[in-house]
Amino acid sequence: MHILSEENNDKNVQPKLRSVQMNIFWFIVIILTTIIASVVITAISISNNQERAVNVGTDTRTEFAKLYSVYDTLTENYYEDVDSDALIESSIKGMVEGLEDPYSEYMNIDETGEFEESITGDFEGIGAEVMQEGSKIIISSPMKGSPAEQAGIEPGDQILAVDGESLEGMTTTEAVQLIRGEKGTNVVLTIQRGGGSPSDIAITRDTIHIDSVTYEKVDGVGHISVNRFQQGTTDEFSKFIDQAAEDDVKELIVDFRYNPGGLLNEAVTLINQFIEPDTAALYLEDNTGAQQEIVTESEKNPNTESFDEVYILINEGSASASEVFAGALDDLTDVTIAGTTSFGKGVVQRTSEFKDNSMLKYTNTKWLTPDKTWVQDEGIAPDIELINPDYYRIQLLTEDEVFAEGQTNEKVLSIKVALDELGYDITKFDDNFDAGLTQAVTAYQTDKNLEADGIVTGETTTGMLSDIREQINDNDAQLNYLIDYINSDMSIKEIEQKARDNAPHIPPVIEDEQNLNNDEENEEE
Repeated sequence: MHILSEENNDKNVQPKLRSVQMNIFWFIVIILTTIIASVVITAISISNNQERAVNVGTDTRTEFAKLYSVYDTLTENYYEDVDSDALIESSIKGMVEGLEDPYSEYMNIDETGEFEESITGDFEGIGAEVMQEGSKIIISSPMKGSPAEQAGIEPGDQILAVDGESLEGMTTTEAVQLIRGEKGTNVVLTIQRGGGSPSDIAITRDTIHIDSVTYEKVDGVGHISVNRFQQGTTDEFSKFIDQAAEDDVKELIVDFRYNPGGLLNEAVTLINQFIEPDTAALYLEDNTGAQQEIVTESEKNPNTESFDEVYILINEGSASASEVFAGALDDLTDVTIAGTTSFGKGVVQRTSEFKDNSMLKYTNTKWLTPDKTWVQDEGIAPDIELINPDYYRIQLLTEDEVFAEGQTNEKVLSIKVALDELGYDITKFDDNFDAGLTQAVTAYQTDKNLEADGIVTGETTTGMLSDIREQINDNDAQLNYLIDYINSDMSIKEIEQKARDNAPHIPPVIEDEQNLNNDEENEEE
């Protein structure tokens, strides 16, 4: 009885189980159908360009909603076809520009390649570092031996236009793209120096190879020039330290004039040539105020002990990594710094490269000397101030300008200074083109087999400027002053006065007047 009853109960349950199984089957079918339909609808929407950028990430990043909305509006409703990649690139550039930090920039693939070329030390152009100050593009350093230097370009010169195209509103990257070009081609820069009138300067581009380090022995003094901090700079420097020690020089000059900086790690290893390991070379300070100590890691070069005195030579074109080195040795050793106050760049940039080979360069830290001094906008002041002579600061003159007796022009003083340096008799230094200047110009023209009409224009102008540039190249005034000080019994006051005595007519330009105290960015042309 009990068994039969159980069988009867089983028969009654079977139909209910089948009903439940059927319901689960149809439920799964419905779910799969819904998923497939959603995928199809989404695919059709994408193919019809109906997917909105604002849907991407706006659930968690609402601050980008406006950006996405503008992108959607332009791509959907602009009256012509829109290059969406160009919109994205320009929005990234605009975001970085919004920092108002001229050291930070976004570089596309081509610009990244040019940046990497500059690190290795070879590119084609005129050979000058440029920086952005507000809306101005300013020369920070013409490179030694470059076409820019040969043309008379000086630190602080403002570039107004390139081949007649105004640079107003352009970034340094955009300006550099106009200035660079193939070797042998010409470019015309419209330059303004100080408060003077603009001048057009024609420069022939060349292959620029930057010798990171050079060495010479001058009047028994070792002279090592570090032109920029690039890959391998420390290795080159170390070899020349060894060479100077082998030459048995007792005084060493390390020259950073017109050195705009470069790779920070090379500056640290260069400091390490003079400093024992595990010594703070500098500090990096982030946006929270936290400081990271950057220490030397290797044994110092023992040959640095062979010098009785080490001098560092700087000027207004010495920036960034140059100042890192000078600041460290100034704090940690008894080195003597000579020249003029350095540029004053106390921030460090980091680069982030993307998969498409574009790059973001941005300021991420301040740097401080071992004594925790921040040089931003202040620079490093020399222990011995050595001002260059007047003829280093003459106004830019172009062959199209005409200067003749009876004129009053601010550039006339520069003509007088130039001719005086070239050995022609000038008795009155002012802005008036007087009879005495006419006689001096006529004498110069006669010596150069030019038409002796006493008028400064054309070949007279170009010849005079060329002779002055040759005089500068052959007679490095600041270096000569420092060597005179080292090899004589002159005091610091006496050598500083000697330098000032040779600069009575065209005073050095104050950095504030050149607007060089603001943050700048450097790039090579």
